[in-house]
Amino acid sequence: MSLALAHKRRVQAEGPAAAVRAGAEAMVYSSATALSSPANGKKHLKLMEDALAVDLERIGAINSRELRQQLKRDELLPKYLDYVQRYRDSGLSFPNSVVMQVLVWLFDTVQFEAGLDLANFVMEQGQAMPERFKRDVPTFVADAVIEWAEAEQKAGRSPEPYLSDLLPRVDGEWQLTEQIPAKYHKLIGIRAMTAKDWAKAVVHFERATELHAAVGVGTRLEGARKALAKELAEKAAE
Repeated sequence: MSLALAHKRRVQAEGPAAAVRAGAEAMVYSSATALSSPANGKKHLKLMEDALAVDLERIGAINSRELRQQLKRDELLPKYLDYVQRYRDSGLSFPNSVVMQVLVWLFDTVQFEAGLDLANFVMEQGQAMPERFKRDVPTFVADAVIEWAEAEQKAGRSPEPYLSDLLPRVDGEWQLTEQIPAKYHKLIGIRAMTAKDWAKAVVHFERATELHAAVGVGTRLEGARKALAKELAEKAAE
């Protein structure tokens, strides 16, 4: 029996879901002409969307968050990242739900460097987040990173360099609700207090308060100001 016939029979035995996956995988590894024009690109996208729908059902059937993340990281991202790269290389631009789902998975699995790189690309293209998110790309990225950073801080691990590296975009470049950059400044201020860098703590707590008065740094700001005043007084007395 030829390999091709064996593959065909295996797909038929596994049912429609396997057929969808096989069709998409065949397109992924087909010639580069699959993304050579807008028409071909959209036909290719439809096959990838069909495969993605099956894989989203697979994820939804898993109760364990850890196992869901493992599936995304170890199997699904390698599967779809090839398509994403070829779409990027093609120079085409059209609404692409597969690319956006890959973006979500990269942040879900804390692959921030790849996620931020892809986020820059999709923002340049004006891509929209999947409808269920009700947010734009900058808000999604900023929320994902600060939620992770707060959890890392609580667990006694460093959220750097992502926390500080993203701050100029969160508080400056991107148009976000004030609560989001306030959270960044608050956490950076907390870390500065831990390091007894009182001047830095004051700067970030003041900015957090300026952005969102209810951010909850009043007591910390007062303590940092007192510690800074004492430190400056001691230096002046030397």
